[in-house]
Amino acid sequence: MKVRLMNLAALAAITLTTQGVAQQNDSLERALADLNSGLATPDSSHGVAIGGDFRSRNRWFDDDSNTNNRDLDTRARLTFTFNVTENTTAFVGFNGRESWGDEGFGTTPGQFDDPKDDISLSRAWVSVDNLVGDGGTAKIGRDYYTILSGRIHGTDEWDNRPNTMSGVWYNHDAGGMNVHAAMLNGVENGYGSTAPVPTALLDEGDDMIYVFNFNYKFDMIEAVGPIHLSPYWIRNENTGAEHQTWMGAEISGEVAGFSINAEYATMDQGDVSGDAFYIGTGLSLDALGSLPGVENGELSIAISGSDDTFATTGAVKYHNAAGFSDRLGAGGLWTADTDTMQLGLGFSPAEGWDGRIAYVDVESGAAEWSEIDVSIGKELNGNVQSWFGYAHVDVKGASVTEATFWAVLELAFGS
Repeated sequence: MKVRLMNLAALAAITLTTQGVAQQNDSLERALADLNSGLATPDSSHGVAIGGDFRSRNRWFDDDSNTNNRDLDTRARLTFTFNVTENTTAFVGFNGRESWGDEGFGTTPGQFDDPKDDISLSRAWVSVDNLVGDGGTAKIGRDYYTILSGRIHGTDEWDNRPNTMSGVWYNHDAGGMNVHAAMLNGVENGYGSTAPVPTALLDEGDDMIYVFNFNYKFDMIEAVGPIHLSPYWIRNENTGAEHQTWMGAEISGEVAGFSINAEYATMDQGDVSGDAFYIGTGLSLDALGSLPGVENGELSIAISGSDDTFATTGAVKYHNAAGFSDRLGAGGLWTADTDTMQLGLGFSPAEGWDGRIAYVDVESGAAEWSEIDVSIGKELNGNVQSWFGYAHVDVKGASVTEATFWAVLELAFGS
């Protein structure tokens, strides 16, 4: 693993991907991912809540040669949450979308184009509290599913067609341990398909992904904010004779005014093993508030690295994890043999405005590039959320520069 930035390795961080709607965990779109609350009916026990969102997104890409791509794609989602009883909820969600342009042409460098998609029933599940009298919550069906940070298995809202998984989920407070377990479908061993079934999969007789983790909060030290520790174990039996197993932990919280987010994971598959890490920190800069027209600001630093033998479950869609150019693709920060460094300065120039300037450096295999990102977001009239992002990329060793511009408008409805 190529570990750079020397002293930065001791820091812990929030990722650049918490910015704008393009980001992973705290973004506007991630907040819209589970639109389960909507227009509640007067009957709190038996009713339906309706919600949804509409998004229009423009992408302009220019590689300073003959390539000058412009794409406009849209997505509309509609959700229905049925309050069957006080303890039982049923949910269905429809998604109509165009992904990365609507004609299926490639848009270098991302190559994420899909043909025009029709409306589909993409999510359907039932959730029951205290199903067997143990106080936990059981859920079965198909839904978006992300394991903690999502760097090994997960999805984000930047993709017009987020990953969905079918399976069984279980959550229990467990005295503050907040236990989570899941069993997810893999490739179904090919049954019901006319395609040949790989012999290795038939021999194994299993195709599931198993997940177990817990989230424990430490808040005993008054001078230190709450610290969340989340160990996890993931097993993918969808890989033939040699299954994949991940063990790792994520830690997040605040210490002495610094926000912390760090994660380490190790993967084993037979005789092959690999490690990956993410470390960084964020610090509020009250001094920026003294500048004319600036209300506040935050400085963030993050680094990550993954061995060339590290792999994810293959169910990952984290675009823009290292810059708006999306050169890493949907695999995200823990793409094999990849090291990243991100420096960001976030600020609020005025009430209702959020801006950010960031520098990103990436080494992935033999490729290396640096990137400067500028973004700004604001809520417009009519509850319309807007976000604009620009990336300037310098591909090292190739004398190539690229520019990518995003413009996003989104409207949530139903709540």
